[in-house]
Amino acid sequence: MGTDQVLLHRFVISQLAAAGLDRDRLIRETGVPEWTMAVDDVHLPSSTFTRLWELGEHGLADPNVALNVARRYQMTSLGLYDYLFSTAPTLGAGLATCGPYVSAVTTNHRFELITENDAEVTLYLDMITGEGRGRDLTQLWGLCAVLSRARRVIDHPVVPLRVSLRQRAPRELHAFREVFGTAAIEFDCPVDAITFRASDMDLPLTSSDPVLAGVLRPLAEALQPPPPLANAWPDRVAAAVAEALSDGEVSLDRVARRLATSSRTLQRRLMESGTTWRQELTRARNARLAQVEGTLSRSRQAELLGYADAASMRRAARRWSVTSNMHRSDQPA
Repeated sequence: MGTDQVLLHRFVISQLAAAGLDRDRLIRETGVPEWTMAVDDVHLPSSTFTRLWELGEHGLADPNVALNVARRYQMTSLGLYDYLFSTAPTLGAGLATCGPYVSAVTTNHRFELITENDAEVTLYLDMITGEGRGRDLTQLWGLCAVLSRARRVIDHPVVPLRVSLRQRAPRELHAFREVFGTAAIEFDCPVDAITFRASDMDLPLTSSDPVLAGVLRPLAEALQPPPPLANAWPDRVAAAVAEALSDGEVSLDRVARRLATSSRTLQRRLMESGTTWRQELTRARNARLAQVEGTLSRSRQAELLGYADAASMRRAARRWSVTSNMHRSDQPA
């Protein structure tokens, strides 16, 4: 089970109370011990934080509650985590602190800053455990909070190139466009992410403090590293390849676009997870073949699996068999 720093709860509870909800009732119904509101170094189960967002949305009858709270984000609300960001020299350097030191505030999330190409840099946000509306609101808050704190310390408009959200599209998009500052917002995506202009990574932070950053960095280095997400990308690739096979068109570039990333980044993520694009494609094809084998002709099977012909399918099957046997022979007895 993931945990979240009580500083997160405290800030959100203060904002929801200022909007009109009863503070004591929020604490009670969320399941947060009252005494934790007066201390700093306490982590609570992540389920309490997602529950807090659900209560806030319901109590205020506001489907945009996460956006509205995030836009009022106050710098240093998250202590060390905010100071690591704000003392960095540039936006890129500040965003680069999000991933390695996220465990200062949560063990239930992972941030990754990826240079997609010469023009784009993407900040990805992953949740390890969570589901439903609470998950959607928590992820939305996480992305918006990062953007809000960047805007607090940059004397230049910070406008994302695009925003990718896993949640379903809401009926009304005005609040999303207002908070993110762009109409380029995509819903029903496989990832939650913000893509920035690569040139914006050089924007200087008005709060930069190299001396303080040097003092804080050893404290941050002593933190536990964020938990791994080894299976996240192979699982997403498997789902995207299955969809592409159903559509009759499968390729690395097409699958990467479905996952709102570049082909190069996708290959790197798979490599970090101990696999490759070819292995995942072959695995997906074999899974699909198991569903249709015996009911369709070889040529039709090849067509459904994205092969040029039945001969190509047979050659791929032999390669997969050889690779699998070699892998098994390398395993300890």
